[in-house]
Amino acid sequence: MSRVPQAGKNQRHQAILELVNRGAAHTQQDIATALSRKGFQATQATVSRDIHELGLVRSGAGYRSTAALVRELVLSVELVQPLAVIRTPPGTANLVARRIDEAALPGIAGTVAGDDTIIAVLRQPGAARSLKHLLLAGDLE
Repeated sequence: MSRVPQAGKNQRHQAILELVNRGAAHTQQDIATALSRKGFQATQATVSRDIHELGLVRSGAGYRSTAALVRELVLSVELVQPLAVIRTPPGTANLVARRIDEAALPGIAGTVAGDDTIIAVLRQPGAARSLKHLLLAGDLE
C-alpha cells in the first residue's frame, strides 16, 4: 500500500473543505468528481476517510463542517457559574457537545448532553467567553 505524501493529503483536504463551504458536496461521489476535476485521484474509500478525518457530517443540505453546523444548532447559551446551559434543536445536543469536547478548551472541564440541552462545566469564569466564541462565532482551532 503506497502512502500519500502529507502535502498532497493536506491539499486534497483543503479542496474538500472549499467544496463543502460552497455547499456543493451533497454526496461522496460529488466530492470525488470535484476532486478529479482538480487533478486529485481519490477513490470512494479515500473520500470516506477524508470526510471522517475532517469531521464532516451529512445534513439535509449535504456535507457540512461540524463547526458550521454547530453555529446553526446552538439556540442559546446561558451562564450559571460554574455552568453553561446550551440549548439546541431536539436531537442535536450530542453533536454540539462533541464539538465542545473535541475543541478541548482549557477552561471547560466537560459536558453532559441530553436531547436538546447541554451542561458544560466551567473551570474558570473566563471559559465562558471561549465557549461562546466556539459555538456562536467560529473556530478557535
